[in-house]
Amino acid sequence: MRHEQSISRRNALKLIGASSVAGLAGCLDGFGNGSDEETAASGYPAADDGAKVWGKILNDHADGRDRYDPDVDGDVLFDPDTVPDTGDGADIDWQQFADDDITLTFGMGLHPYSTVTQPVIPAFEELTGIEVEYEIFPEDQYWLEARDDLQNRREYDGMMTGLWQAGEFHANGWVRDLNEFIEDDDLTDRDWLAMDDFLDDTIELMSFPGPDGEAQLTGFPNGIEAYGAVGCDVPTFEAIDDIADDPGEEISTFEDLERTAEIIHDSDVVTQYDDAPRAGITSRTSTTTLSSANWATMFKTHGGNWIDRDRREAALADPGGGVESLELFGRLMRDYGPEDPGQKNWYRANNALAAGETAMIYTTPSTSGAITEEQIERTHWIPPLPAPDGSDPEVATWVWATGISQYSDNPEAAWLFIQWANSRLGNYMLSARQWEGHGPRAGTARLNYLDEVVGIDESHPGITRSFLDAHIEGMNNVPTDPPAIPVDTPQNMPIMTEAAVAMNSVVRDINDAKTALDEAAPTISEYAQEIPDRYVQ
Repeated sequence: MRHEQSISRRNALKLIGASSVAGLAGCLDGFGNGSDEETAASGYPAADDGAKVWGKILNDHADGRDRYDPDVDGDVLFDPDTVPDTGDGADIDWQQFADDDITLTFGMGLHPYSTVTQPVIPAFEELTGIEVEYEIFPEDQYWLEARDDLQNRREYDGMMTGLWQAGEFHANGWVRDLNEFIEDDDLTDRDWLAMDDFLDDTIELMSFPGPDGEAQLTGFPNGIEAYGAVGCDVPTFEAIDDIADDPGEEISTFEDLERTAEIIHDSDVVTQYDDAPRAGITSRTSTTTLSSANWATMFKTHGGNWIDRDRREAALADPGGGVESLELFGRLMRDYGPEDPGQKNWYRANNALAAGETAMIYTTPSTSGAITEEQIERTHWIPPLPAPDGSDPEVATWVWATGISQYSDNPEAAWLFIQWANSRLGNYMLSARQWEGHGPRAGTARLNYLDEVVGIDESHPGITRSFLDAHIEGMNNVPTDPPAIPVDTPQNMPIMTEAAVAMNSVVRDINDAKTALDEAAPTISEYAQEIPDRYVQ
């Protein structure tokens, strides 16, 4: 393990708690770094205590034993009544590799999934006899590390994967088809695994056609996000007389959104939580690929298309609403946003809301750790807005998942860990805050289970009704055939990188929307020509 390059759990938690770390502060400040006094006051257990109890709960869920005793352990859970029934356990032998002296290495980005699952790893090691190590890197660096490992070093048994990169990982043969493990009775109790908990669209988007056309699952989901919701600072709305106190009553169309952004931007109102007036709206606007995600929802909802799948050519500047959407997005960010609108990456955009720089943010509601919990409590979420003609939005999405390297010597053992960490209760643990320093809202991949079976709702810390409504409604408007962005192709990342550069040039007022999209089209057409036939048939 290359300790000099990776981030240990201790250092990861230091980063999470450090509000002054450039770039990371906005993303990670919401995890908290509470003192013992704050922990006692909040009712949350300390991280180590909470993780020990949850390790027992996950192992009870895995094998049906009763390690967790509410009378003994209940005082270190935020609310023991929220822990769902663990059931009878999986009908598999969790000890089947105990004598093989296996140590698994997983490549991970610095993200709630890795920082929440890492402290419960000792419980898995006790259950299975398999040791697990994480190599954690800051997220932007992580994708470079993952590609380097899969192309060259080939040391990882598994790795964090994402929907936007999944097609590339699949086409290059870097990841195993998880269906081969799911269908193996020695490795998987399919009733216990409960794949019906996931939205069909989530599994479909993470699956790609094999050589014979069969669907191959590239990663096991843990988190899902819907892009293009609107987060609104409620105190600002309440303080400005020209708009409704309830953001949901004020904004139901893109026209409403622009008018409201202008009113807020022109106002000199300062709320009790702020030191200065807030700007109208912000979003991710930098040239990094994922900064195109929220505009992508606006683009598709206005009727735009990235590529013509029949001709394998760029279509983003074709007649339709694509140009109109970029004109609107550029105006919103440039005319009604904070200073330097073209510099807003994930961290800076979210921090602009938390720091009082803007009253609205066009983003995903799944902002675990990226916005302070105090601001989340003051934020009302509006689901992705409908098209100008009133039709449903077409929502871009993201899926966080864990895959198995094609080069792992122990893929079966890696699968045991993946299904354990991402079990029903594993995803529940990730989604709802359970200990101090644990940011909620990062999971919810098992949305059917969490919403319908467990009943996760606004009574759970960090979960608000408007978050749930925006998240669920957004996910219900995610298309798959074709998806809102070309995530079903190996060329998605380079295509959307060009789109992000075009978007950024409009936000910075370098190009008008038509010119920006026209300039991006030739390069996007080159990438579209490279898409293998089986990915677009």
